[in-house]
Amino acid sequence: MSCATALASGTAWGKRSDKAIRKRIGIMSICFDPVLKTASHPGDANHTLDVMDFADMIAQHYGVHLVQFQQTDFISTDPAYLAQLLGRVKKAKSKVNQINVEFANLNVSARDPVIRLETIELTKAWIDRAVALECPRVMVAQGNLPLAQRQTAIDTLKVINAYAKTKNVFITMEPRWRADAQNVPWDLFVDVLKASGTYCNPDCGNFPDRASRDAALPIMYRMTSGSSHAKSIPEKFDTASALKISKEAGYTGDYTIEARANNGPDPYAAVQSIMDILLANL
Repeated sequence: MSCATALASGTAWGKRSDKAIRKRIGIMSICFDPVLKTASHPGDANHTLDVMDFADMIAQHYGVHLVQFQQTDFISTDPAYLAQLLGRVKKAKSKVNQINVEFANLNVSARDPVIRLETIELTKAWIDRAVALECPRVMVAQGNLPLAQRQTAIDTLKVINAYAKTKNVFITMEPRWRADAQNVPWDLFVDVLKASGTYCNPDCGNFPDRASRDAALPIMYRMTSGSSHAKSIPEKFDTASALKISKEAGYTGDYTIEARANNGPDPYAAVQSIMDILLANL
């Protein structure tokens, strides 16, 4: 369903009036992977949404003005391209609230010191690009933080964080859990955040079970720079209870929607389903 179709069908944001809540809601570009034009999908007729149009689309369709990009969204990193993108974001009266970077095998948990150095240099480049986009945060992928590499990972994060501070950019990380991977317990992840001086980007869907989520989120929502991700995984646990935890923790930051395939095949409707949960519970 296109944006125009959604508007015509009566799902437009104008039917709601809670502007105060919408000011705290953002949308990740990754929600629209099936239709977003990127360098990975050259000439694909199914990918009709240009990154340059993203901020305007979510402003018109959902009435929100916080956008969050993946580093793979950009077809160029030239200053002129970034300036043009910033101009389009501002024209939509919007802001980039975070850039999420993932560099395949390049992460702070790498055993090879050369790879860790490459991770530092590439992350620094994206911190500079965040500055160009007037974006206050860069979220890095921490890898699996194995015990043998945990201290070097912390040291690597400290170097990245020190550089980010000189640019007034926050370095964030989210808890991550995958059934097919080695996973660091949430309390050890929190220890890494504390030791490195970085910030948490809580994600209410990135936990193996309700018990660990409910134990971790009150702590994580107090360790943020003002950003979090909002998912809906009905078969696992409800989003409304996570929002209740965030409010009880005194969290006053942003909730950026991350809709995935489990929320339905239509990305516009999938995002709206999570939007409805946020509007009903914040």
